[in-house]
Amino acid sequence: MNFLNFTRSRYTFLSAALCIVFLAACSPAPDQTQAVESETQDTVTPDEARTIAKETYLFSFGLVMNYRTMYRQAIMGDGRFGKWLHLDLSTPADQDIVTPNNDTPYSYAWVDLRAEPWVLTLPKIEPDRFYTSQWDDLWAYVLDNVGSVNDGNDGTSVLLAPPSWSGDLPEGLDRVIQGESDFLGTLSRVQVVGGMKDLPRTKEIQQSYELQPLSAYLGEEAPAAVAPIDWMPWVENDELTEKYWEYVAFSLPFITPHPDDREMYEKMALLGLERGSDWEPDGLDPAIREAMQAGLEDARAELLNIAENPFDPAMFAGTREGLNPTYLMRAAGVFIGIFVNTPEQSIYFAVMADAEGNPLDGSQDFSLTLAADQIPPVEYFWSFTMYNLPHRFLVDNPIDRYSIGSSTSGFRTAEDGSITVYFSADSPGEDKESNWLPTPEGPWWVVLRTYGPGETIQNKTWQLPPINKMD
Repeated sequence: MNFLNFTRSRYTFLSAALCIVFLAACSPAPDQTQAVESETQDTVTPDEARTIAKETYLFSFGLVMNYRTMYRQAIMGDGRFGKWLHLDLSTPADQDIVTPNNDTPYSYAWVDLRAEPWVLTLPKIEPDRFYTSQWDDLWAYVLDNVGSVNDGNDGTSVLLAPPSWSGDLPEGLDRVIQGESDFLGTLSRVQVVGGMKDLPRTKEIQQSYELQPLSAYLGEEAPAAVAPIDWMPWVENDELTEKYWEYVAFSLPFITPHPDDREMYEKMALLGLERGSDWEPDGLDPAIREAMQAGLEDARAELLNIAENPFDPAMFAGTREGLNPTYLMRAAGVFIGIFVNTPEQSIYFAVMADAEGNPLDGSQDFSLTLAADQIPPVEYFWSFTMYNLPHRFLVDNPIDRYSIGSSTSGFRTAEDGSITVYFSADSPGEDKESNWLPTPEGPWWVVLRTYGPGETIQNKTWQLPPINKMD
């Protein structure tokens, strides 16, 4: 499916958390990798280099941007592998992440699986509260979601394993989560129920998440430590320059090559990008380097075009089998929101325009009415979250309300069962403030998030009503 040919509509159908997180040369052990042989040629024309560079950028974008995230969270500063970073609810002051969720505080963690697998344990929680621990590999494939939708809320333990792992699952573990990289990362979410007064409980749940090496879980002696890695420092905006190719070369040894990617590896070798070797731009013809930069910019233009037009990221989040055969899907999911989740967990609708197709702006007052039979059918909860444009950050406002929905304290339903939400920069009136989501003075957009979406949301027969200007 060509995302660029999607029919324009008043909203974008999203199927995961829109959140872009703020966020060798060390080669894996020989038994963890399989060399990818390639037939190379002595020369490549600038036109060919430009095309290959564009394809390579899209192919490797998830790998490099996940390295960025892992570096910022688990390597630089006080970051450590196997340790949780628990966050509070996002506010307008938090600008590391665009389109942040304001319903479920985030918990991040990364595990280094080179020495041994790790064990994830989630606690038992209330049956009507949503939580999920999403795990991705460095390619940005969504490997699994441990929690409410897949496991219920009674708590469970699973094995996080490297690509090379095989064998019997240890007693007490439910299943194996295994990707194509020696490092895995999680964005875990837990629902805040009823507002800020519930934060102590959500923090208690977050602190109950547990990660431990398999040897510790089994009460056995730990294996020998692996060699330390001389990490390549991440510098913001390097992804816009030819420095990007150095990150690609540095990160490839952390990946177990998949047979489906053989042709891509062969093309990359024509640009001097080979597994286990540094990228040496000084050895390339200047015209080739210039063409590679043009290809990089071509790829970014295509990703930006997807992000700025109606799209269906249900195609962007999932397994290798679900996202093949194009690398564009995988790259677009990372570009739009790293750690995008799968539609079984959550589906989002980004409203970009009013009922007449006009951009939304705080100079006008708007409302949206959900009839009794239009209220989002979900197993857990739904909410609208407000963002300014072009930055897509939460909006500072006098009542400190950044999202509103089925779990909002005081949220009102009319006598006929309908619900009306008001979007305006100023109060719509005291009688309507319970259902008011403040907007900025200028351009804005709003995202409806549904958690545990019902069948009609997943099969797209449920439709979100339009936002209308108020008289």
